[in-house]
Amino acid sequence: MFALLLATTIAAAGDPAYLASCPAQQGRVLLASQPIAPDTIHPTNRRVRVLLDVGSDGTLRRSAIVESSGDAVFDAAAVDAVKRFRFAPPSQGCISTSFVVPEEFNVPLIAIARPAPSGTGPVEIPSMAPAAAICGAPFVQLTGLDVPDRRQAPGTVSVDVGLDASAHVTSAKLAHSSGNPKTDAAGTAAATSAQYAFTLPAGCRATPTVYRLELTYH
Repeated sequence: MFALLLATTIAAAGDPAYLASCPAQQGRVLLASQPIAPDTIHPTNRRVRVLLDVGSDGTLRRSAIVESSGDAVFDAAAVDAVKRFRFAPPSQGCISTSFVVPEEFNVPLIAIARPAPSGTGPVEIPSMAPAAAICGAPFVQLTGLDVPDRRQAPGTVSVDVGLDASAHVTSAKLAHSSGNPKTDAAGTAAATSAQYAFTLPAGCRATPTVYRLELTYH
């Protein structure tokens, strides 16, 4: 298993003094968990890969298997494991954002090993062909966000951002208010001008989608 540390690239407008009170941090996994599965599983692939969509408060919003182990029991155990993860969202300029985390779990060798044909000698580790990617709705990664030169009132703004197949913005609509009109306006404007990228398994094709961007102003 590995956890890839992700950071949102944020372009700051100037260097206002308030930024010093909000040091930038990478999005990261604070607490991980291993899948719990019986030794009787029969995988056809050595690993399972999962993509995780995490909100600006560190809450897991969505997970999806993008490469199966070939055993439904182990796949389900992997999905259950990521539900126990804890995350810290990326932030810079006193703004935390939603983000994407890829996660990979290796199948225990004991579940892959098979007795030698003769019944004696060491166990065999069969060769396995790479699993085909599982394509679904694209996961979206925020790659660029303009930081305002003045601090906004605290609150979380959720914006539904329409993206075409090239991850270019086609629309932006306020989905959840922070309770402050000025913060809502700043968040919607930031979501509209932001840059995005699709996170997809190899071999999968991007399609237009609507991404809910969360921006938490501190």
